[in-house]
Amino acid sequence: MSIAESSSVRALGVACCSAITELTGSPTVGLYLLDGLEPELVYSRHVAEGLLDNYRAGFWKHDPVLDCIMTRGRAVDGETVIGPQQWRHSPSFEMLHEWGFAYNMGGPLWCGQKIVGVLFTATTDTNAPYTMRSRQRMEMLCRAGSLALTNMTNAGAVDAHRAATGVREPAATLSLPPRSADVAIRVCRGQTNKEIAREMGISDQTVKEHVANLCRRFGVHNRTELAACLLSPGARQ
Repeated sequence: MSIAESSSVRALGVACCSAITELTGSPTVGLYLLDGLEPELVYSRHVAEGLLDNYRAGFWKHDPVLDCIMTRGRAVDGETVIGPQQWRHSPSFEMLHEWGFAYNMGGPLWCGQKIVGVLFTATTDTNAPYTMRSRQRMEMLCRAGSLALTNMTNAGAVDAHRAATGVREPAATLSLPPRSADVAIRVCRGQTNKEIAREMGISDQTVKEHVANLCRRFGVHNRTELAACLLSPGARQ
């Protein structure tokens, strides 16, 4: 019910994280909205930084779980899609394993007859692949999430979220590493370190280090000067 009654994208992510932990035993969650064909990460918790960077960099284009979700319209897990014998030799497993995970699972979020989002989770337990019961629970969570997204879409909350987070990426961030660019963009939006850490699923200290490195890179003294520098038309790259 907490998922179905979510009235904002962030509230939906928080509710999904709590429910996934309780029902599947995994605290890891990634909530994506589909903007055209490219998934837009809107909430994540307990996800390795590098995994998000790898996925954003283009792995999603070849993700068999995402492909299966989009074509079958139901919750699936990577091992079942690829096959138990082939799973540990697959690019999907290799990427997950690099960042401490063993298995992944995802499901669709619908609005009417269209898939508008995807919910992912993963587990670090190498001895506990996802089962049919796990997939059924994920399907239940996604149905509740679909109801919430439908209500939010009708109320304009999804458009409001995109408007609030849709600041055009400053040109100066294009030459930055993906994670640094993500922090820089959020600094330009006026978000605090805690807000950035919570949204990106990283620690406050990691955010502080990114901001300090960015300040040194652009020759400024604080985050206010950093935002002004990044947003200026002649920002250095």
